[in-house]
Amino acid sequence: MEPQRSRHLPLITLLITLFLSTGCSLIPRNQARPIASGENWRVRLVKYSVGSDLITKAGFEHPFQISLAKLNNILASIYIQDKNVIGKKGHQQLFPAKVRRVLLQPLHDAFQKAKPDEVIDFAFVQGKSFLWIFNHDLFTSGIFFKKNGKLNLVMRVVNFQCDSYPEALRQFVSDPTQRAITNDWAFVLRPGMTLKKRTKRGFALFQKPYFPNWVIIDLGREYRPEKRRIKHFERLMKAPPSVKENPSPVDFRPVRPEIIKPQAHKSIDNPEVRKKLQVLRELYNSGAISRSTYERKKEELLSP
Repeated sequence: MEPQRSRHLPLITLLITLFLSTGCSLIPRNQARPIASGENWRVRLVKYSVGSDLITKAGFEHPFQISLAKLNNILASIYIQDKNVIGKKGHQQLFPAKVRRVLLQPLHDAFQKAKPDEVIDFAFVQGKSFLWIFNHDLFTSGIFFKKNGKLNLVMRVVNFQCDSYPEALRQFVSDPTQRAITNDWAFVLRPGMTLKKRTKRGFALFQKPYFPNWVIIDLGREYRPEKRRIKHFERLMKAPPSVKENPSPVDFRPVRPEIIKPQAHKSIDNPEVRKKLQVLRELYNSGAISRSTYERKKEELLSP
């Protein structure tokens, strides 16, 4: 018996080695399609093979057509509350102006390219300074999808202090709809926004009836950011009080700028340039960019 056992040991060892070397490929992985990315941000489409029933079964209303102006207003109207600060002083925009300048177009493209079994996955890092001494990278990540005529936003993490952006990307990749996760923040619910109700399963004494990281947005409403000007630390550090900044996507003034209509002063043969001019005009009409920025970008596009 002993010689037979030793004879089979190499075969068993080989099988174990093959299993360990190919074990990762045997586990189903989520499929991702990149849309756009930068040094500290990315937008992609993800098809979940492992996750909650809602995510794996999909059935999302994608592709989803939405104007840049409306998407910008929705993003600018999503606020969170810092639980360590009492009252409205702790209100922050989840997508501040500098983040929307980068993510607005990629998110818009992602909604138009998404399939019914894909969600829009995003991640970005912001820098934070405290007393001009301590600097931190704050990582934020989540997913968007449209279901039952409404926009769903589910966050994995918000303003997580990380050492490096790539490390945070590897750490936060799971399906955020599987469990309710939150830390020192909470959504500030405005008219048209509700938290996702939890399906009751068994008895849970301390289980909340909703997911604190999952907000459902009614697309039939018109959204605007809060009138009160949010003074972010970046703005306080970059611009002195005596310098008047150009209007940003955060500063929606009561008086709308003059609507710019398509001009026919000369024919433009390049269809790509015409499309970019149309997007530029739409951004200005929505108040996302200033008149000077619009004119400068238009001249750049029209210049040979």
